[in-house]
Amino acid sequence: QEQVGSLKRLHREDGPAVESEIEPLYFLHGVLVPAFAVVKPEAITLGHIEQEYNAEVRRIMLTRFGQEKYLLESGTAPCHQDDFGTLYRRKQPNDEDLVMVKVVNSTPEPDGTFKDYFLRVPPLIQTAHQAVAWTFALEPKGYGPLVET
Repeated sequence: QEQVGSLKRLHREDGPAVESEIEPLYFLHGVLVPAFAVVKPEAITLGHIEQEYNAEVRRIMLTRFGQEKYLLESGTAPCHQDDFGTLYRRKQPNDEDLVMVKVVNSTPEPDGTFKDYFLRVPPLIQTAHQAVAWTFALEPKGYGPLVET
């Protein structure tokens, strides 16, 4: 079980949350999910996610699959790019759009390369600048660093 405030929800990440002689039941964050989403999340495919009608189940499968991986493997094209990053938007049936901004870490890795990061932002975001500003709780006009460290 998982406790959220005063609520208790069925949750188990490594097996059935409810054992039964008829059928074990698998729950994540209180949502009934297919067994493979718990016991073999690496088996989740784009097809599983895109064919799932239930938005809560789809969100859980998407999280376990990886949001960044989903955007890239689904062929989602950037919808906006500027000096602050690259914005991606993927429509989700019966749910809000998945919107993420790809940014480049300004601190080099030990080998001298620069790592990309994908950050989820609200679906109302329209530009990469707006998305990055949002991650700092700022409006775009208030976000324009002169130096990044």
